[in-house]
Amino acid sequence: RCAAMPTMTVRFSRSILLLASSLSYTHSLAPPQQHAVVVGAGPAGIAAALTLASHHNYTVTLLESSPASSAQTEYDPTKAFLYNVNGRGQTLTRQFPNMQQKLVERSVPSGGFGGVKLTIVPSDPNEELPKVVEEEQADEKTPEEDKTPELKGTMQSEKAAAAGYWLPRHEMVKLMVECIDEHNAKKDCENKITFSLGQECISVKPTKEDGRSKCVRVEARNVEDGSVTIHQAALVVGADGMNSKVRQCLADAAPSTAENGWQRNFDPKNFVLKRYTSPASHLRIKVLQLPPRFEIPDALGSGSTPLVTNSEKIYALRSVNTGPRNYLSLGLLPMKDNTAVRPTNIVTRPDHEVWTIHDGPTMQKYFQKAFPRFNFEEEGGIVSKEEWDRFAKAEGTRFPYCQHSKGLAAWVDGDDEGGACGVALVGDAIHAFPPDIGQGVNAGLMDVVCLDRALKGLDPETGAETDDTRSSSLPLETGLKQYQKRHAPEIAALIRLARFGAPYQYKQPHRADRMLLKFWTANVALRVILSKLTFGLVQPPSIMLSQNKDLTFRQVMKRADLTTALFKTILVGGFGFWFKQRYGFGFLKALLVKP
Repeated sequence: RCAAMPTMTVRFSRSILLLASSLSYTHSLAPPQQHAVVVGAGPAGIAAALTLASHHNYTVTLLESSPASSAQTEYDPTKAFLYNVNGRGQTLTRQFPNMQQKLVERSVPSGGFGGVKLTIVPSDPNEELPKVVEEEQADEKTPEEDKTPELKGTMQSEKAAAAGYWLPRHEMVKLMVECIDEHNAKKDCENKITFSLGQECISVKPTKEDGRSKCVRVEARNVEDGSVTIHQAALVVGADGMNSKVRQCLADAAPSTAENGWQRNFDPKNFVLKRYTSPASHLRIKVLQLPPRFEIPDALGSGSTPLVTNSEKIYALRSVNTGPRNYLSLGLLPMKDNTAVRPTNIVTRPDHEVWTIHDGPTMQKYFQKAFPRFNFEEEGGIVSKEEWDRFAKAEGTRFPYCQHSKGLAAWVDGDDEGGACGVALVGDAIHAFPPDIGQGVNAGLMDVVCLDRALKGLDPETGAETDDTRSSSLPLETGLKQYQKRHAPEIAALIRLARFGAPYQYKQPHRADRMLLKFWTANVALRVILSKLTFGLVQPPSIMLSQNKDLTFRQVMKRADLTTALFKTILVGGFGFWFKQRYGFGFLKALLVKP
């Protein structure tokens, strides 16, 4: 096992780095404590650090490339997206009671697929707002003190039973960081978690020198001054996103040899991403910030007072533009703080007109024309000139491919000279996809749960006991092998779900998109109807099945595939019957019988 914090810092130059790699490390006479390095301090990385420290007796160093000045726990318009932590993600949060409690208190509950009311605001300013909006506004006027204890109890029960919880990304990171602080503050805590911000991972490789224990060597460069810190750990967890340096180091390693140090069957090709394109891949997205509780005007001349928006409601603001290159719709997802800025996502094809505008005044005029219901351009408009300038200049980002790595872990087997060491990947480091199925953060948290189970000797997918569970001392390499063997097929199924689950929910406006959307909608509707008519014998669509946290993604896709096979059988059988009725079998006999 590796010593708790064997690190050194050197200036970033080739000669000194070579010298640093040969320097010896000081060891305590006391038995060394297990040390782990987690690369990436997003939700998956923080979850991994807490899990290793709380469940597996590791001291943990958490490396994050963003400098301290970036304030990951503060609102950032470039990362102003929201998470819906559903039942899968809560498998992790419920393991830490404080984390689950914070999640419930700071989020907006949702009822799962179809359980969230969407208010669509018409583009035509002469059209009245939907009646459901008026009802919701009336409900919001009920003072807290006027609610009876029975009503308050009912509301709390509904929240506790919610399938998921909406909250901004920075709030999720903040509550998880607080859990780390609480973990470190425990009087009997020996397994501390240390944050190291502004540290960019540049190298990961196994090492064993001078007969010392086998370790994984991690080199991290300070993003500000270029100095390099060297860490040695028994376990390294790569949670550093879709462009993971940890995964890339494994992909760049030599094939399994005595020199590279990894297991006998190590194949770097397994860590090269497999990429697939979905209809949502490459869509561009950026955020326009609307003020809290902004008003939505009712129909012109109706005399109705404007609707004051509520942060806990979902709105879709339609534009008058409907063309392939100018269609717009502003989506607002729920968040707890009714006094916070309300981010709205602009999701379009890359050839949309909005990406050709780079100055605030022109963008302001464009939106005023597209959304005549709102005051965007006149004095006192709901969006400031500074925000229009920022929004116009923002490049935004693009939805990724549906991609995954076949390799999830690498390890060095233990022997008489030293224990095993290894690397595991979690989160976007092994899978990334557009956000249309709502499983991004949840899949990342489940990766950590599965790794936790595997290291305990449990089945990674079900948590059931195995023969390894009854072992008094489970080798690290055994847990990593099980994580690789059992969880890799689950990731492959997740990527299939991401490709076909709900890729047209952004209403992509190209003519081909609109046609394919109709086919996709018909397919989903047919499966829903047949499922109800057959009392579940025909399975619902995969996007609905995925909301059941008790089903693995492999089970979801297997059930969806059975329905697809049924459709194909009916189609082929129907065509064959029609062909027989019309032409008989004489035509086939003429083809098969030799002259």
